[in-house]
Amino acid sequence: MAKWILVVFVSLFGMPLSGQAQGTSSLKPDELSTIYQTDTLIGFAKSLLGVPYRYGGITPEGFDCSGFVNYVYSSFGFSVPRSSADMADYGMEVPLDSCKKGDIILFAGSNAHKRPVGHSGIVISEIDEPVKFIHSATSNKRGIVITAFDAFDYYKSRFVKVIRVLNPLKDGSE
Repeated sequence: MAKWILVVFVSLFGMPLSGQAQGTSSLKPDELSTIYQTDTLIGFAKSLLGVPYRYGGITPEGFDCSGFVNYVYSSFGFSVPRSSADMADYGMEVPLDSCKKGDIILFAGSNAHKRPVGHSGIVISEIDEPVKFIHSATSNKRGIVITAFDAFDYYKSRFVKVIRVLNPLKDGSE
Protein backbone atom coordinates (compact mmCIF):
# COMPACT_ATOMS: atom_id res chain seq x y z
CA MET A 1 0.00 0.00 0.00
CA ALA A 2 2.86 2.41 0.79
CA LYS A 3 4.17 2.07 -2.77
CA TRP A 4 0.69 2.87 -4.11
CA ILE A 5 0.55 5.99 -1.93
CA LEU A 6 4.00 6.99 -3.22
CA VAL A 7 2.84 6.64 -6.83
CA VAL A 8 -0.26 8.74 -6.11
CA PHE A 9 1.77 11.51 -4.45
CA VAL A 10 4.39 11.45 -7.19
CA SER A 11 1.57 11.91 -9.67
CA LEU A 12 -0.14 14.64 -7.66
CA PHE A 13 2.89 16.61 -6.57
CA GLY A 14 5.10 16.02 -9.60
CA MET A 15 8.05 14.59 -7.68
CA PRO A 16 10.59 12.99 -10.00
CA LEU A 17 10.89 9.22 -10.13
CA SER A 18 14.55 9.17 -11.17
CA GLY A 19 17.70 10.50 -9.55
CA GLN A 20 17.63 13.53 -11.81
CA ALA A 21 16.24 15.88 -9.19
CA GLN A 22 18.63 18.68 -8.32
CA GLY A 23 21.46 17.32 -6.17
CA THR A 24 20.27 13.71 -6.22
CA SER A 25 22.04 12.24 -9.27
CA SER A 26 24.99 11.00 -7.20
CA LEU A 27 22.87 9.33 -4.51
CA LYS A 28 22.47 5.58 -4.12
CA PRO A 29 19.06 4.05 -4.85
CA ASP A 30 18.32 3.43 -1.14
CA GLU A 31 19.16 7.06 -0.35
CA LEU A 32 16.87 8.26 -3.16
CA SER A 33 14.12 5.98 -1.89
CA THR A 34 14.44 7.48 1.59
CA ILE A 35 14.36 11.06 0.24
CA TYR A 36 11.24 10.39 -1.81
CA GLN A 37 9.59 8.47 1.01
CA THR A 38 10.29 11.32 3.45
CA ASP A 39 9.12 13.99 0.98
CA THR A 40 5.99 11.98 0.27
CA LEU A 41 5.30 11.46 3.98
CA ILE A 42 5.69 15.20 4.63
CA GLY A 43 3.53 16.03 1.61
CA PHE A 44 0.86 13.70 2.95
CA ALA A 45 1.08 15.29 6.42
CA LYS A 46 0.77 18.77 4.88
CA SER A 47 -2.29 17.66 2.90
CA LEU A 48 -4.01 17.36 6.30
CA LEU A 49 -3.39 21.01 7.28
CA GLY A 50 -6.55 22.51 8.72
CA VAL A 51 -8.08 19.22 9.88
CA PRO A 52 -9.65 20.09 13.24
CA TYR A 53 -8.33 19.05 16.64
CA ARG A 54 -10.33 16.28 18.26
CA TYR A 55 -9.38 14.71 21.59
CA GLY A 56 -8.62 11.03 20.93
CA GLY A 57 -9.04 11.65 17.18
CA ILE A 58 -7.33 9.25 14.79
CA THR A 59 -8.97 10.07 11.44
CA PRO A 60 -9.08 13.00 9.01
CA GLU A 61 -12.37 13.98 10.64
CA GLY A 62 -10.24 15.16 13.58
CA PHE A 63 -6.89 14.32 15.20
CA ASP A 64 -5.21 14.74 18.52
CA CYS A 65 -1.42 15.15 18.30
CA SER A 66 -0.41 11.51 18.60
CA GLY A 67 -3.35 10.35 16.51
CA PHE A 68 -2.08 12.58 13.71
CA VAL A 69 1.53 11.31 13.94
CA ASN A 70 0.34 7.70 14.16
CA TYR A 71 -2.01 8.15 11.18
CA VAL A 72 0.67 9.70 8.96
CA TYR A 73 3.32 7.09 9.73
CA SER A 74 0.92 4.12 9.58
CA SER A 75 -0.17 5.33 6.12
CA PHE A 76 3.39 4.50 5.05
CA GLY A 77 3.64 1.14 6.81
CA PHE A 78 5.29 2.27 10.06
CA SER A 79 3.86 0.99 13.33
CA VAL A 80 4.39 4.11 15.45
CA PRO A 81 2.88 3.98 18.96
CA ARG A 82 -0.53 5.59 19.38
CA SER A 83 0.32 7.76 22.41
CA SER A 84 2.93 10.51 22.63
CA ALA A 85 4.20 9.03 25.91
CA ASP A 86 4.83 5.66 24.21
CA MET A 87 6.60 7.40 21.30
CA ALA A 88 9.29 8.49 23.79
CA ASP A 89 10.56 4.88 23.84
CA TYR A 90 10.38 4.41 20.08
CA GLY A 91 12.88 5.08 17.30
CA MET A 92 16.38 6.46 17.77
CA GLU A 93 16.94 9.67 19.72
CA VAL A 94 18.76 12.41 17.79
CA PRO A 95 19.95 15.84 19.01
CA LEU A 96 17.64 18.76 18.25
CA ASP A 97 20.36 20.41 16.16
CA SER A 98 20.60 17.25 14.00
CA CYS A 99 16.90 16.69 13.44
CA LYS A 100 15.57 16.58 9.91
CA LYS A 101 12.43 16.16 7.87
CA GLY A 102 10.41 13.17 9.02
CA ASP A 103 11.73 13.00 12.59
CA ILE A 104 9.22 13.04 15.45
CA ILE A 105 9.55 15.87 17.96
CA LEU A 106 8.26 15.32 21.50
CA PHE A 107 7.24 17.76 24.20
CA ALA A 108 6.10 17.65 27.80
CA GLY A 109 2.38 18.10 28.31
CA SER A 110 0.72 21.32 29.40
CA ASN A 111 2.74 21.48 32.65
CA ALA A 112 6.30 22.43 31.67
CA HIS A 113 7.63 21.36 35.08
CA LYS A 114 6.48 17.77 34.68
CA ARG A 115 8.57 16.08 32.01
CA PRO A 116 6.48 13.13 30.78
CA VAL A 117 5.87 13.38 27.06
CA GLY A 118 2.42 14.71 26.30
CA HIS A 119 2.66 16.23 22.81
CA SER A 120 4.15 15.15 19.47
CA GLY A 121 4.67 16.45 15.96
CA ILE A 122 6.59 15.72 12.77
CA VAL A 123 9.65 17.78 11.80
CA ILE A 124 9.25 19.28 8.30
CA SER A 125 12.52 21.23 8.05
CA GLU A 126 15.84 20.08 6.64
CA ILE A 127 18.90 19.57 8.81
CA ASP A 128 20.60 22.92 9.60
CA GLU A 129 17.37 24.86 8.95
CA PRO A 130 15.34 26.41 11.77
CA VAL A 131 13.17 23.62 13.15
CA LYS A 132 9.53 23.61 12.02
CA PHE A 133 7.04 20.89 12.78
CA ILE A 134 3.51 19.91 11.81
CA HIS A 135 1.16 18.84 14.58
CA SER A 136 -2.38 18.93 15.88
CA ALA A 137 -2.62 21.94 18.19
CA THR A 138 -5.10 22.00 21.04
CA SER A 139 -4.98 25.76 21.62
CA ASN A 140 -8.22 27.20 20.30
CA LYS A 141 -8.71 23.76 18.72
CA ARG A 142 -6.64 24.95 15.76
CA GLY A 143 -5.99 21.41 14.55
CA ILE A 144 -3.25 20.54 12.08
CA VAL A 145 -0.82 23.46 11.80
CA ILE A 146 2.85 24.15 11.12
CA THR A 147 4.80 25.76 13.96
CA ALA A 148 8.34 27.13 14.14
CA PHE A 149 10.06 25.66 17.20
CA ASP A 150 11.66 29.02 18.06
CA ALA A 151 8.44 31.00 17.59
CA PHE A 152 7.04 30.27 21.04
CA ASP A 153 8.69 29.81 24.42
CA TYR A 154 5.80 27.42 25.06
CA TYR A 155 7.42 24.74 22.87
CA LYS A 156 11.04 25.50 23.74
CA SER A 157 10.32 25.18 27.47
CA ARG A 158 8.51 21.87 26.97
CA PHE A 159 10.91 20.23 24.51
CA VAL A 160 11.86 16.69 25.56
CA LYS A 161 13.54 15.05 22.55
CA VAL A 162 13.52 14.16 18.87
CA ILE A 163 13.31 10.59 17.60
CA ARG A 164 14.13 9.24 14.16
CA VAL A 165 11.94 6.55 12.65
CA LEU A 166 12.87 6.83 8.96
CA ASN A 167 16.34 5.36 8.36
CA PRO A 168 17.31 5.54 12.05
CA LEU A 169 20.90 4.47 11.32
CA LYS A 170 21.58 7.52 9.14
CA ASP A 171 22.19 10.82 10.87
CA GLY A 172 21.73 13.01 7.83
CA SER A 173 25.27 14.36 7.95
CA GLU A 174 26.71 12.37 5.07
